[in-house]
Amino acid sequence: MKKKIMKIPIISFFSFLLFLIFILFIFQPINNISDINQNPEIIIKNEKDEEIMHYINNHPITPIELSLLDPKYIDLLLFIEDKTFYIHNGFNLQRMIKTISTNIINKKTYGASTITQQYIKNIYLNNSKKISRKLKELYYSIKLEQIATKDEILTGYLNCIYLGNNVYGLADGCKYYFSKSYQDISTEEMISLIALLNAPSYYSSNILEWNHKKNEIAKNLYHNNMITNDEYKKCLIDINIQINQNIYPSPLLYFCDATLNEFMNLNIKAKFNEKITIYTRYDSNINNIKIDTNGNIASIAVDKDGYYLSCIGDTNYNNSTYNIALNGKRDIGSTIKPLLYYEALKCGYKINKTHYSALYSFNYKGDIITIKNYASNYPNKQINMKTALATSDNIYAIKTHLDIGMKTLVNHLKKYGIQAEPIPSLALGSIGMSLYQLTKIYTQFFTEGSYLNLQFIEKITIDNKIAYISHKKAISLGNSKHFKQIKEIMNGLFDPLIPHSTARNIGSLLTSKCYGKSGLTDYDSYMIGFNDNILVAVWSGHLNNELLLDANIKKLPKEIFLKQMNSHKK
Repeated sequence: MKKKIMKIPIISFFSFLLFLIFILFIFQPINNISDINQNPEIIIKNEKDEEIMHYINNHPITPIELSLLDPKYIDLLLFIEDKTFYIHNGFNLQRMIKTISTNIINKKTYGASTITQQYIKNIYLNNSKKISRKLKELYYSIKLEQIATKDEILTGYLNCIYLGNNVYGLADGCKYYFSKSYQDISTEEMISLIALLNAPSYYSSNILEWNHKKNEIAKNLYHNNMITNDEYKKCLIDINIQINQNIYPSPLLYFCDATLNEFMNLNIKAKFNEKITIYTRYDSNINNIKIDTNGNIASIAVDKDGYYLSCIGDTNYNNSTYNIALNGKRDIGSTIKPLLYYEALKCGYKINKTHYSALYSFNYKGDIITIKNYASNYPNKQINMKTALATSDNIYAIKTHLDIGMKTLVNHLKKYGIQAEPIPSLALGSIGMSLYQLTKIYTQFFTEGSYLNLQFIEKITIDNKIAYISHKKAISLGNSKHFKQIKEIMNGLFDPLIPHSTARNIGSLLTSKCYGKSGLTDYDSYMIGFNDNILVAVWSGHLNNELLLDANIKKLPKEIFLKQMNSHKK
């Protein structure tokens, strides 16, 4: 009698559920539902139209090709997760009724979701236990089964499964836990990953329980003739984990994070089951550099249209996702001097204007200030602007700053929204800004007069249809003639014939004619420059403002600049 009483409400409930789904199916267009995730799958491509990153629900994944996965592993997965996957139309009513009956009788919470439902939940919805969410899950699953093949759904599911430790997708799970491609894993490794699916955060952080769950699944598979006796015995051995955190190179992750941020600001939405493709000018050659340092670094490379080719936020993305290149604010040192000399030209200076360079002291508001050059290098003679820029002569800079009026440089910086005080040390770069801001300022020397708005995204398509095209964004903030004049003398930095030119050691190694400026403070080291095609800006130091004492860290900007400049192929 009891059993009959319990069956009535369950059957009634599912009858009502099916009725609601039918109503939704008939009257509710899926793209009109407000809380659906409309950007579930995003692909980012590089300058060569090659896929460099794939996101599902904003999580990076390595997409799999189902045909390359051992068919036996698919059988094992489906036996545990969804035996009727290739038969049902999105949900398994019989399984749902049986599971809910069991849950009521045993007071448990076993799941009854098909792989299609799990896929829908993972990329379009959330983990809410509300009936409304479950109804939508069923509805979306039915819709998906109508427009996608079973293999497409299974591939999508394998690409979005969560496997703990912020790892998503079968391919990345294999790389992270076993340092292997999904094509090369063993039967016991596949079963180990299947074991994670029920509670990935718990099992991935509790190896004993993970082993126990894996052994349970292996026993079930063995008793149902899904694996051999030898395979079962191997499964009973503890999981051999070989953690590999560096699934993706750090330069790529920093670049893609910034690209996604720019994309989010465009407020572009896809419709149900549509893929978004973002086209960038990411240059894999420039970004394929190895950096071994105890310090922090940041690097930006852009072309003459203002598109990013590279944006490296630090040495190791897994240690810190903070992008120093875009967000870190540091004193810029001698990289400010081209701006100072640009203003000097506007005030009537000539390139051949000379100042005597020697230890220099002057009175400022009643105090005697003494200006020194780095390493106490004084030519003790008259030098012109090109030599002063090439050798980063502080004496020439201070005398020019005082000569044209200290507010002149302050007013120039206001053009970029940068506030500064009219003090002597401003001529030596005692003003904080990000590498991003500094790079934008230098685009004026790079282009001979255009202040570029830097962009990551060139084009966006949704299912191969154009959704957005960006355009070069530039304005004029000064005199192109004077920017060109400063650009030409910036080549002196690499000239070995100018004694103590600060980048002469890399000048002969560069494969193109370059122009630039280095900078060094007690805490920061810079190298920023360009050729006819690209501009590269590099910073090194310590993010915690530790004194910069390590000579190797000081040299990093020039080394990275050299590698990136020579790596770019026009």
